[in-house]
Amino acid sequence: MRLTVIAAVGVGAMIGALLRLWAQRALNLSALSPVGTLLVNIIGSFVLGVMSGGLAHKAGTAWYYAITAGFCGSLTTFSSITMEVFKMIQLLETLRAFAYLAFTIGLGMLGFITGYWSGSKLLQL
Repeated sequence: MRLTVIAAVGVGAMIGALLRLWAQRALNLSALSPVGTLLVNIIGSFVLGVMSGGLAHKAGTAWYYAITAGFCGSLTTFSSITMEVFKMIQLLETLRAFAYLAFTIGLGMLGFITGYWSGSKLLQL
C-alpha cells in the first residue's frame, strides 16, 4: 500500500473521529437519547453509499480510502451503539433500546441506499 493512501486514511479518520466526538457531546441529550450517534451513523452510511454508488470510480485511490475507510470508518460507530443499547437495558428501557437499534439499522440502510442512488446519478453527469 502506498504511503499517500496510508496518510489519506489517517487524515480522513481524524476528521471523522473529531466530528463523531463533537456530535456525541453536543447532541446526545442523555443515555436514553443518543441523537448524535444516530445522526453520525446515518451521515456515514449516506457518504459510504455515495462512494459505492459511483463516485468511487471518479475519486482517486487515496481519496476513496480517505473517505470510506478513514472518514466513514471513524465517523460511524458500532461500539457506541452497543454501549448505548446496553445502558438503556440497564435502565430497564428495553423497548426503547430495541427501537433505537431498529431505527439505527433502518435509517442507516435508508441513508446508504439514498447515497448509493445519488452516487450512481452523479456518475451519469
